[in-house]
Amino acid sequence: MITKPKLTLSFLINRFIGRPNLAEKSRSYYYTILKHLEWFAQTHDWPGVEDLTREHIRSFLDYVITEPKRWPASDRMSFKKASPATIHHYGRVVKSFFTWAEDEEYLAESPTQRFKPEPPHYKLVEPYRDEEITAMLQVCDNDVQLWCPYLGIRNKAIISLFVATGLRVHELSKIKMSEFDAALQQVSVLGKGNKTRVVPVNGEARKALKRYLQIRPPGGDCLWKTDDGKPMAMYSVKTMIARLKRRAGVVSGGGAHRFRHYFATRYLEGGGDLNSLRLLLGHSSLDMVLKYSGYVDAQRALATHQQFNPLDQLYRGQNHNQDWSMNGSNILPEPGLRRGGNHRDIRPASPALR
Repeated sequence: MITKPKLTLSFLINRFIGRPNLAEKSRSYYYTILKHLEWFAQTHDWPGVEDLTREHIRSFLDYVITEPKRWPASDRMSFKKASPATIHHYGRVVKSFFTWAEDEEYLAESPTQRFKPEPPHYKLVEPYRDEEITAMLQVCDNDVQLWCPYLGIRNKAIISLFVATGLRVHELSKIKMSEFDAALQQVSVLGKGNKTRVVPVNGEARKALKRYLQIRPPGGDCLWKTDDGKPMAMYSVKTMIARLKRRAGVVSGGGAHRFRHYFATRYLEGGGDLNSLRLLLGHSSLDMVLKYSGYVDAQRALATHQQFNPLDQLYRGQNHNQDWSMNGSNILPEPGLRRGGNHRDIRPASPALR
C-alpha cells in the first residue's frame, strides 16, 4: 500500500522547484522567493496549505512591500525597501506556484485565483553613450601597451562581444570553445529558459576575439580565463566591468546589461528591423524590443527638435503662413477683429508679426 505524503508547503515547494525542465537560474530564483514564503507562513502560524486563502497571500506580499528588514538571512538585499519590480516578481512567482499546485491536483483551488500582481513601472532603457564605450575600449588598449597585455586583450574581446552581440552577462560568461563554428563567425548560446540561439560574430568583435584566442591559456572548454589560466566566473566579468568603468571615468550607473541596451538601440538606429532584433536578443515576443524602438523614436524626436523648433524658425524667418481654411471659409477671425465680436480692433498689430 502506497502511503500518500503529507501535503505541506515545504513538500509542494520542493516538488515545484524540482521539475526537470527548469533552467538552473530559474530554479534558484523560485527557490529564494518560495523559501521566503515558507518562512513567513511558519512565523505567522498559517494553517495547512489546503486552507490558505487569498488574504494569506496578500498579507505576505504586504509584508514584502512594507518591511525593509524582511528576512532572517544576512543578505544585504534583505535590508532595503523592495522595489516595485521585486514586489511584482514575488507576486508572479507565488501565483505561478499555486497555479501549478492546482493544475497538478495537489490543491482543489489555488488561493491566488483572481489575484493579479500589479505590473511595475520599469526604468526607461538607458544605453551607454558612444563616448563611454570608446573610453572603456581605450583603457583596454592602454593596458595592452603599458600594464598587462593579456588582461587588456581579453577585456577588449569581452567588451567587443557585448557591444556587437547584445548578449546577457550570464550568456557571455558561460560561452564554451566548442560552441563556436569552425570559422569563428557564429556562436551558440544558452539563454533564458534553456533556449539556445545562434549569434553572429563578425567585424571588429571577431578580430578582438581571434586576438584573444592567440594568447588564451590552453586547456579546458570555457572561453574566458583569468591570467593564471582559471575559468572566469560571471561574477568576475561583472567585477571587471565595474573596474573598467571606474578607470575609464564612466560615472553613469548600471553594468553589463547596458551593453545590451546599447546594441539594441544602435541596431535599430542603423536600420535593423524589430523581428531580427528579437531573434538576436533571444526574446520570445516583441514586448521588450518595442521598448527599444520607443527609446530610439524618442531620441530621434529630440534630435529633430532643433531643426523644427517653431520659435527658432520664427526668428530665422522660416515659418510659413498656412491657410487654415475649411470649405473655403477661414476658421480664424480676420486680422484686426477680436474673437466673439464684430467690431474692428483699433490697436495696431505687433511690428514683429506684421
